[in-house]
Amino acid sequence: MVEREESDPDDRSAQALQSFLATLWGMVVDEDSYTDGYPSWLEPELRGHQQGSGPADVGASALQRVLACGVDPDDLTDVVREVQHAVLYNVCQLIDDPGLLGIGLDHEGARPADFRWELVAVRDEEPAGRAPVHGLHSSLDELDPSGRHGEPRGRPIPARLPGHPLHARLALAHARAGDRIQAIKTWRKATGATVTEAKAAIDLLLDRAGEGPGSAP
Repeated sequence: MVEREESDPDDRSAQALQSFLATLWGMVVDEDSYTDGYPSWLEPELRGHQQGSGPADVGASALQRVLACGVDPDDLTDVVREVQHAVLYNVCQLIDDPGLLGIGLDHEGARPADFRWELVAVRDEEPAGRAPVHGLHSSLDELDPSGRHGEPRGRPIPARLPGHPLHARLALAHARAGDRIQAIKTWRKATGATVTEAKAAIDLLLDRAGEGPGSAP
């Protein structure tokens, strides 16, 4: 009988770190998902309000008032995502070391922390295979699915182009806004293309989106 070779503890810890952080990012609002023209995370709130089902939810009512004032729903998404990111980052710091948040520091008026925290990954099939997970806060932004490392997306908002990289979506957004120069700069910075190549690539994106010079009216 061949015994199964034990996996490297460092490898297991690294895998657990990536899995945990990817799960955290999965809880953040999806800035690219839309339903009926609104960010999808807003849809349940809007639907409940329109149907008038049950007592009014304080959060839903507040969102309705904000939208009624003409606030861009994408601005709401940016605010919510930034707050969620800050919370996740602080939780990661709390697990890594409460001192990073100023908790338990030895100065006047500070209350020493009663506990320290540790994240340990456990596999049911490997009772002895416990893998401590460290470096959460320093690795969180590396796994940002947007590729911006936790930074806000800014304006213009990248176009919705499933399967296309961020630079293509952002270049198309600049082109749609009439800023061809910035669109070309964005493409060249990300790809190293020449001006002519960047222009051709952006024109191709516009054609695919039905907005190019040769598109039907």
